[in-house]
Amino acid sequence: MKIARIDTYHIPVSLWAALWDREKDLPLVTPLSMYAEHRERYGSWYWNPAMTVVVLTGADGREGLGWCEDGCRAAQVIIDEHLERFVAGASAFDHERVWDIMYRSSIPYGRKGAALEAMSAIDIAMWDLMGQVEGKPVYELLGGAADVSMRLYASALHPVDAEKVAAEARGYVETGYRDMKGRFACGPADGEAGMARNFDHARVIREAVGGEIGVALDAYMGWDVDYAIEMVKRLEPLDLAWIEEPLLPDDIKGYAKLRRASKIPISGGEHEFTRFGFEQLFDAEALDIVQPDVHRCGGFTEARKIGAMAAERGLRVICHTYSIPHLHFSVAMGCSILEHFPQPCWFEMPEAPRPLFVG
Repeated sequence: MKIARIDTYHIPVSLWAALWDREKDLPLVTPLSMYAEHRERYGSWYWNPAMTVVVLTGADGREGLGWCEDGCRAAQVIIDEHLERFVAGASAFDHERVWDIMYRSSIPYGRKGAALEAMSAIDIAMWDLMGQVEGKPVYELLGGAADVSMRLYASALHPVDAEKVAAEARGYVETGYRDMKGRFACGPADGEAGMARNFDHARVIREAVGGEIGVALDAYMGWDVDYAIEMVKRLEPLDLAWIEEPLLPDDIKGYAKLRRASKIPISGGEHEFTRFGFEQLFDAEALDIVQPDVHRCGGFTEARKIGAMAAERGLRVICHTYSIPHLHFSVAMGCSILEHFPQPCWFEMPEAPRPLFVG
């Protein structure tokens, strides 16, 4: 199936939807928490949430959809001004060749970041178009079996009032979740009081749900290695499932040092790109749990290679965040669990939410 046309659309709504609206005004530890003017609110430094959607139209009129985060419209410009020429006219089944050409051609400004997010959106759309031509879901094209259930973990539990956090955690258990993840509020700039606050938040969740429920927590790149080592030692009695992305993604040596010191599994990789980047993490033995993002790391073509590399090393793979592409990838790769952001049921909402895009 030849690709007759490639179109891009800017969608001024976050991939994270309501989660962004909740988080932008909450006290959360972030990479900028070391700076006083950005310590209290995520929304003080984060870019405008938005997406770029790629639509590939085949010669017979069928369409493949892919998308990526793109608050600054950088990915859309990269596609429209550069990558488009390598996609239009190519076969949807020639994804390996197209991926390699896009990667090599964008090396002077790419290799990571917006260029890889642009490539990811295109690659996801190519796989979607392939699936339509073959009459199969993408997870089958990736080698997954049909009729496979996927366990979800509830992802929220922001560091607010302890009673609210405990009630929220108990509510997830009552709903049927057996695993959940919360967020830390504090980092090195918050000192001893911040460490105590982090511990108390984790303790409240654990005490609310008991010892049989999996509890993980996300530090969103807001710690340094010395702080992280001390924090995980304090958290050990709470029997956490993992600590997520505690350090900046480029601090590979720090991750390796932390992993050696921690009895709690360390996860990361959501801000890493391509098999080349993940190989550095693997060679350094920096992670216990690998969390690729299909919308960032290079699409399905690259993500399945990353998954295979992790499997060779006996590492668990848990996708970063929920999305339809991540659901397909998780089913195909045999991932044990997938993130889910609990929202009110559709029929409980006062009015139906506006679709982000139709496809």
